[in-house]
Amino acid sequence: MKMNSLKNIFRPTMPMSKNILFKPDELISNSQKLMLELGLIRQSANGLYHLLPLAQRSLDKLICIINKNMMDIGAQKISMPVLIQSSLWKKSGRLSKNMEDLYIVKDRKNKEFLLSPTHEEVVTNLFSSDPKTYKQLPLMLYQIGTKFRDEIRPKLGIIRSREFLMKDLYSFDKDEVNAVDTYNKICQAYENIFKQIGVKFIKVEGSSGMMGGSQSHEFHYPSEVGDDTLLLCNNCGFGMNKEVSSDLIKCLKCSSTNIECTKAIEVGHTFLLGTFYSKALSAKYLDSDGTSKPPYMGSYGLGVSRIIGASVECLSTQEIIQWPKSLSPFTVCIIPAKEGSIEERISENNLFTLYNNLTEIFGEDIVVDDRTHMTIGKRFIEAKKLGFPFVIIVGKKVTESPSLYELYKSSTKKSEHFEFGSLIDILKKQCNQQNT
Repeated sequence: MKMNSLKNIFRPTMPMSKNILFKPDELISNSQKLMLELGLIRQSANGLYHLLPLAQRSLDKLICIINKNMMDIGAQKISMPVLIQSSLWKKSGRLSKNMEDLYIVKDRKNKEFLLSPTHEEVVTNLFSSDPKTYKQLPLMLYQIGTKFRDEIRPKLGIIRSREFLMKDLYSFDKDEVNAVDTYNKICQAYENIFKQIGVKFIKVEGSSGMMGGSQSHEFHYPSEVGDDTLLLCNNCGFGMNKEVSSDLIKCLKCSSTNIECTKAIEVGHTFLLGTFYSKALSAKYLDSDGTSKPPYMGSYGLGVSRIIGASVECLSTQEIIQWPKSLSPFTVCIIPAKEGSIEERISENNLFTLYNNLTEIFGEDIVVDDRTHMTIGKRFIEAKKLGFPFVIIVGKKVTESPSLYELYKSSTKKSEHFEFGSLIDILKKQCNQQNT
C-alpha cells in the first residue's frame, strides 16, 4: 500500500538565500526560527512566507475545525475578491483614515483598487445587491482567504506578516437585540474553536479601532513576544486590552484591585458594528411592517495562519516544536530500521502490518520516516524536533520474542516498549481521548 513518506515531503532546510536579510529586530520569534530551520515555512521576502507541506497540513486541519464550527451555527461559506474597488472604502470613510496600512493598485484604465485587509464594505455591498426580507435574517456569511496589510514592521514570521490567511465572518440582523444574540452565538463558536485547538487562550474586551461599533472582544494567546498587553482581574477573570483603558486600577466587573498585566498575541477579534456600514453603503432589508431598514451588522475575524505560528510559539521549547495534537501535521511518525542492519528485513515486514492497523485508527494522519540511509537515532531526534505527538520506532527489539516496538509520546517526553497488540490498544485509547 502507498504510505505517506517523509523522504518525499518537500522540506528545504538549507540556510536562507543571501538575498534575504533579516532586520535586527525581526528574527526574535522562537516559532519563526524553528519553522524555518525545520522546513515548515520559507521566507520569500520581508514579511512574506511560503507555507510548505507540513505547515500546510496543520493549516488544513485548522480550517476543518473552523468550518465544522461555522456549519454548526448556520454560517454560510463564500469567497469574495481580494482586489476591491477603492470607491467602496471611500463611501465608508475608511480609505482616508488608513492609507498607510493599505496596498493600493491601479489597473490599465487607471481605476483604483485595494488589496483588501478586510471585507466589511465588500460584503455589505454584496448584501445590498439583492433585496432581503426580515425572514431571511439573521444572515451569516464567512470566508477563509488571503488578506494584505502593509505592516510597518513585519516580524515573528507568520505571526505578523504582510500577507496572511484570515477567516472573516459578517452577520446581518434586523435589529440590535437580534444582532447581540447573533454576536454572542458567534463568540461562543469562537471559544469552541479555540478549545478544540487546545492552546490556552484568553478572551478580553477589546478596542473597536478602525472597525468601529459598540462592542468588541479579542481572543489572545499569552506570549512574551506578543504586541498586546492585557489587563486581567485575578479575582473574577474579567479582562481587557490595555488599549481600552491604560490606567485600569479597579476591575470593572467586581471592583477588585488585583489586576495583572500579560503580554499576548491577538488571534481573533469580534465587533458588533451596528448600522454604520449598512447606512454608508445603502444596504436595506424589508421589515415585517413593510418599511426598508438598514440591517445591524457584526464582523468577526480569526487570524488563521497566525494561529499556526502562535500555537508553535506558545507551546514549543527552544529546540523542539510542540504542537497541539489537533494541529500536528501528522499524529504518528514511524521510524523503521536502518538499511543494511540485522533487523532491516523483520522491520520492513512488520512496517506494513503496523501501518495498516494505524490507518484504521488515525486514517491518513501517519508518516513513515523512510530515510533509511540515516540511523534511527538521527531520525528520532528530528521526529522529536518536528513535534509529532507519537513516534514509533521499529528497531532492534522487533527481533526479540515477543517483538517489541518503542513508543515515544511528545506530551510526556518518555519512551516505552510494547508488544504489537498493546501498542495498538494504547494508541486507540489515545485517539479516543483526543476526539472526546
